[in-house]
Amino acid sequence: MNTNFKDHFINALLHFLYNYFVYFLFVVPFDLWRKAVVRLSEQKTTGAINIKKIDSQWPFLSFLKSFIIDFLIDGFILMSYVTAPITAIVVGANDGGFGGFLIILVGSYYAPLALSILRDLTQLYILPLKKFLSWVRKPAQYMDLKIENK
Repeated sequence: MNTNFKDHFINALLHFLYNYFVYFLFVVPFDLWRKAVVRLSEQKTTGAINIKKIDSQWPFLSFLKSFIIDFLIDGFILMSYVTAPITAIVVGANDGGFGGFLIILVGSYYAPLALSILRDLTQLYILPLKKFLSWVRKPAQYMDLKIENK
C-alpha cells in the first residue's frame, strides 16, 4: 500500500508540474495564437465577415458579432506575435532598456491567453442577447408546442 501511494504521489506531482510549468505557461499561449491564425485564414477563404453573405434577420448585428469576436480579437491575437519583436526592440533601444525589452516580449507572448479569455467572456455576455433575438423571431406562445394535460 505504501509503494502504491508513493507512485500515485510522484505521478500526481509530475502531472501537476508539467501541466502548470510547461503546458500552461509555454504551450497554451502559442496554441491559442495558432488557432486564431487558422480561424483568420478560414475567414478569408469563406468570406465570413462579408456583410453581403449574411442572410440572417439582423444582418448588421450578425456582422458586428462576426467582426468583433471572430475577426478583431483574432486579429489582435495574430498581431501580438507579429509586432512583439519590433516593439520590444524599439522599447529596449530607447529608455526601456533590457527590462522593457523582456517585459514587452513576455507580455506579448501571453497576450493570446488574455485576449482569448476576453473573446470567450464576450461570447458569454452576448448570449442573453442571442436568446432574446431568438425569442423575438418566434415567441414561445407561437412555437408549435404540443402540451397535453394528463
